[in-house]
Amino acid sequence: MEAEGGRSSKRVYLAFVSLAVFAGPLTGYLAGTVLPAIGLGAFTGVALSSAVAGTVLIALSVSHRQRILGAQQWLALLLLLIPQWCSIALSPLVTPVPWLHGIRWGASLLLSLAAPLWLALLSALELVRVEVPRSIVAAAIAGIGAVCLVVPVDAYSVAWNQIPMLVVQSLLGIAAVASWAFARDRLNGAPPECAAGCYLLLSAMGSAAFALLCERGSWQPLEWRQLIAPLALQAVVVACSWVLWFWVLQRVTLGAFGMRALAAWLAAVIPGFAVFGFLEWRADVAIAVALSAVVISLRAAPVEEQPVALGLGGS
Repeated sequence: MEAEGGRSSKRVYLAFVSLAVFAGPLTGYLAGTVLPAIGLGAFTGVALSSAVAGTVLIALSVSHRQRILGAQQWLALLLLLIPQWCSIALSPLVTPVPWLHGIRWGASLLLSLAAPLWLALLSALELVRVEVPRSIVAAAIAGIGAVCLVVPVDAYSVAWNQIPMLVVQSLLGIAAVASWAFARDRLNGAPPECAAGCYLLLSAMGSAAFALLCERGSWQPLEWRQLIAPLALQAVVVACSWVLWFWVLQRVTLGAFGMRALAAWLAAVIPGFAVFGFLEWRADVAIAVALSAVVISLRAAPVEEQPVALGLGGS
């Protein structure tokens, strides 16, 4: 039994690391370099690759006779997407609201790192039925501090006119975390491949709508033979990323699940550290602290918060 539990833990760690790599440097490279190089806009590229990946995953699920999602599960997938769509819709690129000034990339990164703290807040307010160990809260705070060691202050400083957008993005981050708790309950036992496929089809519809709204005027005739390889590569990365996302969602605590952004940041900076490591003490400390925070969060368990575990039980 112990050997089986050890193998299960290793699979979870491997999946978590793989998800960080796919969702971090791989997705960022493809979205920021490969697709723009062939003339596809961001929304158009995401819509096409998501549609292809979703269709293939659903076809594989049907061929393996996996259980198809029900209405409640489709609703859970839709709720996962709504905070993302709202964030995009309120961005200056889509809706140039005069009093909503976009925040800097560093501030957006720190808001994503705060996901375990949002979850702990919702749990304390009894808005979600999730236990967040105090070790994960501490790990999240330590991870945010580690990132602040190496991210320039200008990247996460907030001007007075950016405060409304900061509040909006914070609320959307809290809504996203709440949607995880809702989706986890509804998708319990659902095949990750089928869940990812259905999610990607819904996501493709939203990205297509944003593409029509923002990129239609810049569309140009494209040579499809030049698009096949980049789109196929993007579809593979997207499919693997979201299958892993739903697999991990069902197998780790939500508090640890919220540390994905920190893990993705680590996956992006560790290659540079491997080449130029030990040249800057801030980077060394940041990586060590962030890595420790991720490991601690994956090892934490809600049972640690029980009165008996804390030594508060009766004799």
